[in-house]
Amino acid sequence: MKKRFLFFSKFTFILFLIFVLIFSTNSFGAYPKLVSKLLSAFEAIKSWIIKIATPAAAVAVRYRNIYEKI
Repeated sequence: MKKRFLFFSKFTFILFLIFVLIFSTNSFGAYPKLVSKLLSAFEAIKSWIIKIATPAAAVAVRYRNIYEKI
């Protein structure tokens, strides 16, 4: 009884592994529309954050130099 169960579980696992390896290559071949839109949105957000943070960083560096001289 136990040998049969082990054989059946090993057989099922190997069969599952084969199906995953065969069918996964076709389903993950390209980016879907949602992922592409999200990537472009995050790139736009990144560019806006850089545009906003650059002047603030320059002001922070300027004030730090003033405080060091005092």
